[in-house]
Amino acid sequence: MKVIDDGVIKYDRTNFSLCDSLRPEEYQELEYWRKKLYKLNLIGEYPEAQIGFGNMSVIQNYSEFFQSSHPQFVITGTQTGKYADLNGKQYTRVLDYNISELKIKMMGAIEASSEALTHAAIYAANSKIKSVFHIHSTKIWQKMIEDQSDHTCATIPYGTVEMALATQKCIAGKNSGVFCMRGHEDGVVIYGSSMQEAGDLTLDLHRRYVTLNNS
Repeated sequence: MKVIDDGVIKYDRTNFSLCDSLRPEEYQELEYWRKKLYKLNLIGEYPEAQIGFGNMSVIQNYSEFFQSSHPQFVITGTQTGKYADLNGKQYTRVLDYNISELKIKMMGAIEASSEALTHAAIYAANSKIKSVFHIHSTKIWQKMIEDQSDHTCATIPYGTVEMALATQKCIAGKNSGVFCMRGHEDGVVIYGSSMQEAGDLTLDLHRRYVTLNNS
């Protein structure tokens, strides 16, 4: 069976505030794109291991809950990949973070995705980036490696300080783009100055490396 390096929360979980469902306006547009990616199997679950994959986020102003010098955002909750549809109880507010200490301050009915720190690192590095998608696809991942696309080092696992720093190097000087995580099998990250841009880049990846290769 394939060894899955995914789904395990590595950040400090002690700063989680349990609350009721998030408001629809906080996540509706994100959910629109998530449905598209779920149908393409870019978000889902590895059935044998029963481990979910894929996570998405978008910048939100949560100063009503917590004042922070870092960009705040809403992200899909941990282990929600298997669901075709998510509701307000399956999204999480990320209010603050300390990347070097693997700490995240969050609020929701569920804890944030295990890769929330990677999203945080991208937003912290460039204020023009407003949305981040993390998908899984063996075909896309392999083709990106073959094409020598932007990538993080094969020795760096997800959810670590090293990955956060490597991610920031990948996006240096760019407001949008894609890169693969060589140390996180099947993992690809897409980021953009809007959710629409991140979504279009993701669909383009799927067309180029999956649809056209199957035709």
